[in-house]
Amino acid sequence: MRVRRLRSAGLALCLLMVLLPTPPAAAQSEYTDHERCLLDRMRAAEPTVTVAEIQADCAPPAATLPSATPEDDASRQSQLIAPLPPVPEPVAFGTTSSPVERRMLSESRLWGERFALLPHRPNYLLPFSHMSSDPFAGSEVLQRNEIKFQLSFKFPLTPPLFEGRGALFFAYTGQFWWQAYNDDISSPFRDYGHEPEVFYAWRPGFSVAGWSARLASLGFVHQSNGRSGQISRSWNRLFAELTLDRPNGWWLSLRPWWRVPEDDDDDNPEITRFAGNGEIRLGHVGETNNWTLTMRRNLGSGGKGSAQLDWSRPTGFSPQLRWYVQYFDGYGESLIDYDRRLQRIGAGVMLNDWF
Repeated sequence: MRVRRLRSAGLALCLLMVLLPTPPAAAQSEYTDHERCLLDRMRAAEPTVTVAEIQADCAPPAATLPSATPEDDASRQSQLIAPLPPVPEPVAFGTTSSPVERRMLSESRLWGERFALLPHRPNYLLPFSHMSSDPFAGSEVLQRNEIKFQLSFKFPLTPPLFEGRGALFFAYTGQFWWQAYNDDISSPFRDYGHEPEVFYAWRPGFSVAGWSARLASLGFVHQSNGRSGQISRSWNRLFAELTLDRPNGWWLSLRPWWRVPEDDDDDNPEITRFAGNGEIRLGHVGETNNWTLTMRRNLGSGGKGSAQLDWSRPTGFSPQLRWYVQYFDGYGESLIDYDRRLQRIGAGVMLNDWF
């Protein structure tokens, strides 16, 4: 009986060895020890011992893996998360009272995306827009009611520089005045405003009288309506900008500029007199309502200017969509009639506010 049991055990062992995959060279010694243990146990086994019991006695210990350290977990996580521009004062989104810092922090989440476009100026649509006087017509009869909308985006040309405090950007802002309700002349676009710019932005990191300087920039901007002939308008500027804010939701932007001189073929002489030497923007970000006042002024003798008041609040339909009302009074709203004063009021929706 014992011989029969041993023969059965030997046959089972051979079958197990055939079915098991061939181990790598580094593990040959481990399996050899396993075989030796099985043979020794079979030689010394009692008649009542089964093959399963012998295999259990000679089962190799389970391989232990080193436990992962926190450093290993952090290393693996860093390989999955795209690099983001560092923030000097690390704060969680939604917990900072700075409206400018909240926007910069939200934009940093998309910085590492290859095809991500960041909002630059407000993106809005005003289906209803009414002017107090007739717009510049040329040879056409235009209406005072039209659609106005703006598209504005930017993207970084470089990764964060100088420990995340600065970067080079390209931005584009397009404004469009559309005679959509003027069927008599096939509803044309009355004017366009193409405004590409390149600028370097950085964090200044100082405070003045309770205002924290959050963002500064230097750059070049070209503005044109893309037309030719007598209705062609274009000019180039160098600008500097400083944006500050307070913990109570108020923010302030100062943006002086200098027009790059042109030759005798100037499309819009004295545009600086009407559009100003720069603009000041004062805004407030509330829990529901946002207000922004933009003022331009030429500081020289006989200088003109303009003022624009913006209001927005959530629509309730989407967290990214806000009701928007815009009022403008002054010169330089569009290039086609920069030297004519007009008042305009429009209502619609916007996708993003300034902050």
